[in-house]
Amino acid sequence: MKKQNSFSRIKFGLLFALVYAVFGCGYAFAPQGEHIDRRIKTVYVEPFGNKTAQAEVENFIRTAFIDQIIQNSRFKAVSTIEQADAIISGNVLSLNTTALSYRKSILAAEERMAVTLESSFREKDTGKTLWSSRNVTATVDYELQDDINLLPATRKRALTKLSRDTAEKAFNLMMSNF
Repeated sequence: MKKQNSFSRIKFGLLFALVYAVFGCGYAFAPQGEHIDRRIKTVYVEPFGNKTAQAEVENFIRTAFIDQIIQNSRFKAVSTIEQADAIISGNVLSLNTTALSYRKSILAAEERMAVTLESSFREKDTGKTLWSSRNVTATVDYELQDDINLLPATRKRALTKLSRDTAEKAFNLMMSNF
């Protein structure tokens, strides 16, 4: 009985040590923007510029950035620049779609959409740039249906996913100061 009791204590001690190591060390799973002044609480996402031939791609990207701010508890998204402590701005530099594979009918079966954007995060009052990148890139691969009439909807879903992935990547780089 004594061996079983000491074995239970050892298991409890190891479990306690594991829990303490995971939660007590200060490790965070996502960057929290520790390098950003705590006085910055509200962020406005300016309309992005569009240097591509694809209409409205900048709106998808801007919406995705706003969603990132909402998902992250560090900042609050605001609807006017006057309410903001900081501003996110940028331009969509390129958007390309290339075929990855083809069907026997010479129609594309799978495509890859790639985007490149420049983005910056700056304090509103001082204009100080807190983070910027001229080359945030991301890609998304997607399958096409046999029905060519579904192509616009398929590409719109792909653009939505690509926008979310790109904004998440840029936001994480911004928050980690890379």
